[in-house]
Amino acid sequence: MNKRIAVVALSATLLMALGCSDSFLTEVPQDFVGPVNFYRNAGDAVAAVNAAYAGFVLVPSPMSGDDYYGRNYYLLTELPTETMTNRLGATNERSLIDFYGWTADHVYLYNLWRVAYFDINKANAVIDHVPGIDMSDTGLRDRVVGEAKFLRALHYFNLARFFGGVPLKLHETAGLDSLQLPRATVAATYAQIIQDLQEAAAVLPVSYGSVDRGRATKGAALTLLAKVYLQRGATGVGTAADFTSAADNLRLVKNLGIYSLDANFGSLFDGTNEASPEIIFAIQNAPIAGAGGQLGKYMVGSKWPYGGATGQNAFQIEIPFFNSWPDTDKRKAGSLLLSWVDKSGKTVAWGTTSTLVTAYGSTGPVPRKFVDINSQGSGMDGCDYVVLRYADVQLMLAEAINEASGPTAEAYDAVNQVRARAGLTALAAGLSKTDFKNAVFLERRYEFFAEGQGFFDNQRNWSWAMGRVEANMKLGPTLNKSPLTSSVPKVDASPIADKYKLFPIPTRVKQLNPLITDQNPGW
Repeated sequence: MNKRIAVVALSATLLMALGCSDSFLTEVPQDFVGPVNFYRNAGDAVAAVNAAYAGFVLVPSPMSGDDYYGRNYYLLTELPTETMTNRLGATNERSLIDFYGWTADHVYLYNLWRVAYFDINKANAVIDHVPGIDMSDTGLRDRVVGEAKFLRALHYFNLARFFGGVPLKLHETAGLDSLQLPRATVAATYAQIIQDLQEAAAVLPVSYGSVDRGRATKGAALTLLAKVYLQRGATGVGTAADFTSAADNLRLVKNLGIYSLDANFGSLFDGTNEASPEIIFAIQNAPIAGAGGQLGKYMVGSKWPYGGATGQNAFQIEIPFFNSWPDTDKRKAGSLLLSWVDKSGKTVAWGTTSTLVTAYGSTGPVPRKFVDINSQGSGMDGCDYVVLRYADVQLMLAEAINEASGPTAEAYDAVNQVRARAGLTALAAGLSKTDFKNAVFLERRYEFFAEGQGFFDNQRNWSWAMGRVEANMKLGPTLNKSPLTSSVPKVDASPIADKYKLFPIPTRVKQLNPLITDQNPGW
């Protein structure tokens, strides 16, 4: 897609033609009203699906690029784990996520909800209108619709993992007569996601040329489908057969023969990953105003010398997790920004003394992932946001096989390939099913640190995850205190109730849509 340039241009054109108002799904339903006569030819079809890709970050006011993949998605998925904290005051909106103090009124929940539905509606517009275009290239027409179904499935999968069952809006909102829908069951929500991905996988190509790099492929649809089956089976929504389905789809991905682990782990997140054999699907960013990412400024500390925006220091590794991460693991250096050379040529490194903390600009080590050292300013980072990669295929396969039949040789081989790339020895042989599962989940913590997977991993291994989160909470007043924190130590909110397996339906959503009458358990 030439790094979202075409996406941004089309999105700006469409959004200028649309208006703003209020709705149950977002607060801007007229952003949903697309010109009916737009869909005339193949160029219009491609332009429309390009606009659907743009919405991960590029959204109209009053929504913000921070509301979804630009920031809040990662805060909501990473701070509830034992790997990340922000070391802010107890009432800070980010701290409420960090120590399980959020409520249905938390602004991040509603903001994420409405951007996801805004994006769903753009995918719906493609799915509704493109099949009716008289195109000689029917394969292109089917592919465009398949791309939109992949995108719709991804957004609904995010919503299902955050909130459970949600309203299933499957057609474009083109007027004010179809804005309110009841909440679907979580089973129905998952069924729709699976249907979309199966239909997408049937028509999407295995690969594209360089001009179209970044579009959804067959491998992306199959990988996401496997992730859906795994999540559904592990959270009690589906059955044990879901683990077999997950493993079967992951084997299909491997058999495509085009993906492999990248030998250079750190390059996956530094803006040079465009042609990596490990990347299956990533949100495309370019170092151009209006087409770039902005997540990097939230990752780095306040003294980060590059880029046009002050570092926000929103993500910091928790010290117990940092101490548990072996220095011999190559992923540690590739995942954390432990030092840099400033503009004067001086090396600045993180450390535990007040002097080092002050020079570094953060009270804890910050992530290296998605930080573009060549950024020209806020919103101009060139690092793509990796959503699906081959290491996840391997670790999901190990997890799915173990859930279905215990730790087989195939399951061991899958996780050991990931460990070998990290420079680690193989897992101990002869592990029990439970011990193997926990080992795989620990591997996921190190492998996918800061990549927006942690909260969803928590859901699949809840007792194990909460044990680790609560242990860090209890250590907070000592291990996470000054100079490794602000004046407020990490809050101990243990024991963590099971209601936190899901976020509550946002209060504002229920106010705007009276057909949503229930709430998630415990809320």
